[in-house]
Amino acid sequence: MEATGNQDNDYIIIPNPIYDVVFRYLMADYESAVIVLSTLINEKILQLHLEPLTHPIKKAGTVKDPRTDDDVSLFHLDFTATIQLEDGTEELIMIELQKAAEPTDIFRFKRYISKNFQHKRLEEITHHKSQAITVVERPIRLIPIFILNFRIENEINDLLIKVNRSKLGVFKNEILHKHNDFIDNLSYDMLVVQLPNLRNIQEDEYQQDEYKQKLYALLKLFDQKERFKNNEHRLRVMRKLLPGFLERVVARLQAADKDNPDLEESMLAEDEILKLLLARDNEIALVRGQLDQVKEELDKKNEIIFAFAYKLKSSGTPAEEIAALTGLTFAQIKAL
Repeated sequence: MEATGNQDNDYIIIPNPIYDVVFRYLMADYESAVIVLSTLINEKILQLHLEPLTHPIKKAGTVKDPRTDDDVSLFHLDFTATIQLEDGTEELIMIELQKAAEPTDIFRFKRYISKNFQHKRLEEITHHKSQAITVVERPIRLIPIFILNFRIENEINDLLIKVNRSKLGVFKNEILHKHNDFIDNLSYDMLVVQLPNLRNIQEDEYQQDEYKQKLYALLKLFDQKERFKNNEHRLRVMRKLLPGFLERVVARLQAADKDNPDLEESMLAEDEILKLLLARDNEIALVRGQLDQVKEELDKKNEIIFAFAYKLKSSGTPAEEIAALTGLTFAQIKAL
């Protein structure tokens, strides 16, 4: 990959991982996926199973991929991971990763989460007296992660919003710290990355915390502010911002061009798809605005009709005549 001037030693050039084709290639590498996910969730991953899934849009006005004329698939990856907890015990979890370049329908995210709630694991339970072993089904704890190239809040403008489960006894005002099968299996933690807020994070906000240091360094690989003006498909990242633990991830990104001869074409196709999605969303927003205006006008019209009918009824006008003049039903007139 070409660099310019005397900056070769100061910067590296990588394909832009905000693009699905690049990010999917990165996460298909086992070691890179472990680094990315363990950094995001701040847990030690002992074992990771990749289950990449994509889901086509299921709605009217579906956008077509200009390359294949197929329905556009929305980016979505599922992973099953064994993590090591602070007390040394191990836990099997599901990590659901969704990445979006533009605001989308929140109900789509909810559908994916609901689907993954159905996943189960088998666990052997030994009876404390008889030592008999029984195999039971247990839910798998789910951690949804959203990497968004747009903001969802402007209250604090943070780079990562973490939603933690909290179990509070209302009357005793005490927090439950131990695992609770019923509550923990029906709730989940959630991470939301807001990439545009990379520029709002100051060095003193992460330099004293190892987790924040690693997290910031990882997400700098997604910094859209570092795109080339004449080629938004490539990012220029300062070497000094990339600590050693990201070496594998950086090498994997740099190998994307060599291993994917059609990478540039795929990224151009994503640009076209995004334009189509934006055009569709703008059209939907326009139609909804027009419908809201029509509804507002109808509501005003109905208010006038019902007020007129009420006056007629109060003056003793027969219901048949009121119905003929206003178009209201006898039930509506009776209810006035």
